[in-house]
Amino acid sequence: MKTLTQAAREASTAIEHGDAEYDLIIIGGGITGAGIFHLAASQGAKVLLLEQQDFAWGTSSRSSKMVHGGLRYLASGQWKMTRDAARERESLLAELPGLVELMPYLMLHKRGDFPSAAIFHRVLSVYDKLAGSQHHKPLSIERARSWLSEVAFDEISGVSLFADGVTDDARLVLRSLQDGVLAGGLALNYAKVSGFIEGANGISGVEVSVNEGLRHKVKAKCVINAAGCWADKLHPLEHGGLRPLRGSHLVLPFERLPVSACITFYHPLDGRPVYIYPWQACSVIGTTDLDHHGDLDCEPGIAQKEVDYLLGLARHYFPSQKIVERDVISSWSGIRPIFSESNDKAPSKESREHIIWSKPGLISVTGGKLTSYHLMAKQTLEKVSEQLPELFDELKRAKFSQTDQGYADKHLSGYFGYFAPQIFAMVNSDTIGVSRCQWRELEWSVMSEGVTHLDDLLLRRTRLGLQLGAEVIRYREVILQLCCRHLGWSSDEADKEWNRFEQIFNSSYQLPSRQVREDICDG
Repeated sequence: MKTLTQAAREASTAIEHGDAEYDLIIIGGGITGAGIFHLAASQGAKVLLLEQQDFAWGTSSRSSKMVHGGLRYLASGQWKMTRDAARERESLLAELPGLVELMPYLMLHKRGDFPSAAIFHRVLSVYDKLAGSQHHKPLSIERARSWLSEVAFDEISGVSLFADGVTDDARLVLRSLQDGVLAGGLALNYAKVSGFIEGANGISGVEVSVNEGLRHKVKAKCVINAAGCWADKLHPLEHGGLRPLRGSHLVLPFERLPVSACITFYHPLDGRPVYIYPWQACSVIGTTDLDHHGDLDCEPGIAQKEVDYLLGLARHYFPSQKIVERDVISSWSGIRPIFSESNDKAPSKESREHIIWSKPGLISVTGGKLTSYHLMAKQTLEKVSEQLPELFDELKRAKFSQTDQGYADKHLSGYFGYFAPQIFAMVNSDTIGVSRCQWRELEWSVMSEGVTHLDDLLLRRTRLGLQLGAEVIRYREVILQLCCRHLGWSSDEADKEWNRFEQIFNSSYQLPSRQVREDICDG
């Protein structure tokens, strides 16, 4: 069975030789492109996915990690979006245990604020009905106080308890890509599409350069543009445009913000819902929602006003913890590709619906939510079928690879699917520092998951950069030894890769007071 690394080598060779033609070429290795890739390959199509950076480099490694239906979209009247996302959440929980998990959510209601706990309870009843599940129930203030002993309850008049999903978004992308490869597809990172091949009947392929090398032409019956924030640069929209909105998060040690559920607070400054939740043995505060004016080809970083906004929430509701900037391990910022007609709405009021537009030989899709990626993939391939009715008989939901019956490691099964038993058989199951990442997971990623640069490994294949922050340097030698062994790096190349990782981390995953500059471009 082919790994992502093997598929990338095969794809690179085929591109350089110019001897392959595909049913579909997909541009974009985020969750939207990965979902389309998995679904198309599972239907028997000959598919090539091309990503200009690393897989999940953009929005899909920088979301809030929540697999949810979007209660706030229900409140704004987006019923269909909430229903579809809530049902997709239920499907992913059933399909990917160990990768997509149910997490308890607590909504704290302040006196005099809308909605009250009683009204919100009715909203949750509708939410559960749309999802076809039952996850909410009443919770007394007394019970909530015992659960959240560090939270100041002076202003709180009621508490609502429900549940939604949580995941590692980058791993969800990688799982979809790997299972698409197992179904026969090829995927390649660091392969930039710079233009299209124009045929007599429309687009007939792409021009692509691999690792900044020579430009090659690759033919396909249809090209799918799933490039996220870059989608309208490749295929301009006729009306409206994409509005890049930045959402930023702070990562703190669990002991500084000890929460065992996702707690939803209304921010005292603007009334926006903001979350504090457990993730990967840490605690996370997020998110912000504001216009991003930086270069989309540069790594985004958190701004000081966002740090103040998020820490202000923690200090307001967790006064006894006395949270300060030096408590922060790391941060991450992601750019949402939001379709906007005029940009005159407040960022949080913009619709999160996805859009699909097309011309002969080219289908483009962007926007939407992490949770709804499979639905977006299905609708995109239905558009392909309008141009190529012979390509698919019936679009059935893509199945994820399974381990042998009786294999019991839920975490490895969720993260790695078919390959979990091979990873389980590797020797070193110790976790790395305070993270939950095992050394055998890291080594497997180096060997088999298309790692090109060290930041691919430490920021996306694993989350050691986010979880350990500056402490990751304690494991520098062991990590670089593994990379030299499996990737063929020389000691000089390993040093350069570590310097590159540190530059990216210090510039875009640290606080502004620790950053070299807010944005950093690749290279």
